[in-house]
Amino acid sequence: MNHKISHISIVVDDYDKAIEFYTKKLRFVLMEDTIIDKTKRWVKIAPDKKSEFSLLLAKASNKIQKTRVGNQTGGRVFLFLNTNDFEKDYENLLNENVKIIRKPKIEAYGKVLVFEDCYGNLWDLIEPFEEIEEKFYLTEILRVIKKQNIEVTKNALIELQKHTKNESGNVTFEIQQSIENENEFIIWKCFKNKSEFKKHLDSKHLNDFMKLNLVKFIKEYTTKEA
Repeated sequence: MNHKISHISIVVDDYDKAIEFYTKKLRFVLMEDTIIDKTKRWVKIAPDKKSEFSLLLAKASNKIQKTRVGNQTGGRVFLFLNTNDFEKDYENLLNENVKIIRKPKIEAYGKVLVFEDCYGNLWDLIEPFEEIEEKFYLTEILRVIKKQNIEVTKNALIELQKHTKNESGNVTFEIQQSIENENEFIIWKCFKNKSEFKKHLDSKHLNDFMKLNLVKFIKEYTTKEA
């Protein structure tokens, strides 16, 4: 079962005034503007045409609703707008005379500022820092179950190596054979992150190799850069 939030309402006092602000000053896109009756329209805006989430501009129709215009969260930040070009968007806000409530600041999660829309709703503009995932290192010691299968195992490992190195998440896959015990192989693996390693575990080529039942695992080390 899949769920997602598709719209959230912003209470406004006038459809056209709201459309003008969000599309001209914030450069949002008007996704839909459908007349429902003489006083009500179905108006959706979004940051861009590809957005799966949109804001529904809902015109206040009574006294209670009108008190909520610009104050849906009691003074807390209401909406959070992510960007990949903070400086450009900040410059646009300044050029459009959008009120900046809190100037740009570096936080642990990224660059952020708070601005106010034409109704007084507070927005965070955020450029998140990219999360740097640690590489995933693994060292395995394998022992060939039957000594007469050493060459067969070596060729099977080389075949596995070839396919593994073609994985987008693989960094390295190296095979070493022990001098003291020629039936033992040491495998050094490195993946971009643990998620990519988990994909490797589900790969057809790894499962095909395991089905051959040529080796048993003696030891396995998960390591990290010193």
